[in-house]
Amino acid sequence: MTEQFINFVSIQLYKDKQEALYVQLYDQMRELIVTGKLSHGYLLPPVRKFAKFLQINAGTVMSAYKQLEKNGYIFSRAGSGSYVAELSSVVDNEDHDDKEEEIDAIEILSPKFDDKYINLASIALNPDLISVEAFKKVLIEVLDRDQGYAFGYQESQGFYPLRESIAEDLKRYGVKAEASNMQIISGAQQGIDIVAKALLNYGDYVFTENPTYPGAIAAFRSRGAKIVEISMEEDGIHIEELEEKLRKFRPKLIYVMPNIQNPTGSSYSITKRNRLMGLARYYNAIILEDDYISELNYGKEPMAPLKAIDRDDRVIYLKSFSKIFMPGLRLAFLTMPQRLIGKLLAIKHNSDISTSGLTQRAFDLYLRKGIWHEHITAIRKMYLERFKLTLAAIEEFLPKTVQCVKPQGGLSIWLTMPAGLSAKVIVEEARKRQVLITEGTPFFPRQAVDRHIRISFATATPVEIHNGVHIIGSILK
Repeated sequence: MTEQFINFVSIQLYKDKQEALYVQLYDQMRELIVTGKLSHGYLLPPVRKFAKFLQINAGTVMSAYKQLEKNGYIFSRAGSGSYVAELSSVVDNEDHDDKEEEIDAIEILSPKFDDKYINLASIALNPDLISVEAFKKVLIEVLDRDQGYAFGYQESQGFYPLRESIAEDLKRYGVKAEASNMQIISGAQQGIDIVAKALLNYGDYVFTENPTYPGAIAAFRSRGAKIVEISMEEDGIHIEELEEKLRKFRPKLIYVMPNIQNPTGSSYSITKRNRLMGLARYYNAIILEDDYISELNYGKEPMAPLKAIDRDDRVIYLKSFSKIFMPGLRLAFLTMPQRLIGKLLAIKHNSDISTSGLTQRAFDLYLRKGIWHEHITAIRKMYLERFKLTLAAIEEFLPKTVQCVKPQGGLSIWLTMPAGLSAKVIVEEARKRQVLITEGTPFFPRQAVDRHIRISFATATPVEIHNGVHIIGSILK
């Protein structure tokens, strides 16, 4: 036995156990890390060599490593390997991940399968709003035109005509983009993962809004990065706090959602957008702009991305079509600064080689034929009515002590409970009364105050919105 494996002689894996092998390996390696037998900075064995030593499949070791990395027990460096992380960085991570997975489960929960519940938690598009006929026609046209090529491996960077279509479409929002610096990806979460792997190493600082998207928190933690949160105000990120922390920490990456932020619904003022860009330039930080759902803007003017005022190629613009198209198709894109193209392309290729070619070809036609914007116009009109209905129900049924930030758009409302009321208790009581709402604590990187809930009107009918908010109000009173 080589010295490289001496720390792993205690690992025993049983193929006849009910638990999967990778789970057994994860649990035993986690125990070695927690007990200090594998100390901070310890270089783990390469996947294939470790698999050979344990006499198991390399994929099993890879799965265990991924789970350890996700929960912050290890971190990886490109071309170097995987290392044991500091234990302080994993405190409460698994509990946070459990909450994140619970949010994911509720958000994709279809009302078709849970008719007894009023679903005010899901932010997935109502399946009844998807124009199946329009998509069917586009698919048939693609198949007639491209034949078997529609099912082949697509270029890793993405179907070139689709990249051209997206670049052309971005012009209406003032964004200058080229097909050559655009990457098609399989959903926004993959985009965040790719950027995290490209820019962040163990111990690097990354800034996020507070609260923010739980999937981003998980991606940054998996890289061993140190998350520094910046408070949110009604008109966007707290600029004075941002500037103070920029001077202190000098982050590599700033992750923001300037338009209809998730979960608060806040949108940045012009002043704050300009200040953010100026500060990022001065402190030489890259910005990852996550355009979560800006199409569902209920104001008179369309919302321009932060990327529209990017003068020195500093903003990576990430946009998903899933939330307001067909979530299961997992289609998104990101624009790449020239100096990062090679690194981002390599990481995407290593992630899944390429995104579905058939999906890309179909969506390209969706854009070129104008069907996409017809779809947006139709669902914006419908959701505007439900948005107004939800605000009216909140005004009617909830106590005045509940703080409600009125967003400029989106599919949900962020509420802050008065001191002394537990959001967790409210969520549980609502579930007992067959109303699903979302607890706010998983949206905070750390030290979350148990006072926030999110109410969504994405899948609920007008009657369900009225009755659901009424029930929440009775619980609060």
